[in-house]
Amino acid sequence: MIGPRTTFGPGAEIYNIHGERSRVKIGANCHIGGHLQIFAHEGRIEIGDFFVLQDGCKVWSSDPVGIKIGKGVIVASGAIIHDTNSHPMDAEKRFAQTVAIMKTGHPRVDPGIRSAPVIIGDYVWIGTGAKILKGVTIGDGAIISAGAIVRSDVPPGTLVRA
Repeated sequence: MIGPRTTFGPGAEIYNIHGERSRVKIGANCHIGGHLQIFAHEGRIEIGDFFVLQDGCKVWSSDPVGIKIGKGVIVASGAIIHDTNSHPMDAEKRFAQTVAIMKTGHPRVDPGIRSAPVIIGDYVWIGTGAKILKGVTIGDGAIISAGAIVRSDVPPGTLVRA
């Protein structure tokens, strides 16, 4: 579902392996310049109104709760938001997964993958090249500086430095 007056830049992409439209919800008056990707494993992406995702950004979901982004959020160029490891930590399982993906594409379910929801509050600003990792909540009005890596919860109004 895509809200009214939402625009897409020339590099924008929504990749949803499930094909179920209900897994991607984008609010009104948004601009998507990067990639929204649901690879597998029950992922979901829900975005509030007045959201901006600039060029080169990636939002990847595999978690059943997924990634929830509030209203008025700005994500600067090159930022990445993941709710998953994407690959198993065990080397042999990772190799087997890579071979399987190369042969048949991404599986809908992969029990070797760990995921956890990402919740981003209202009016958050995520700087250029920042990385938001699985299982974090970022409170309303927080600022994530360019190049920062967020591995744990961020209280409302907090500035996270790189």
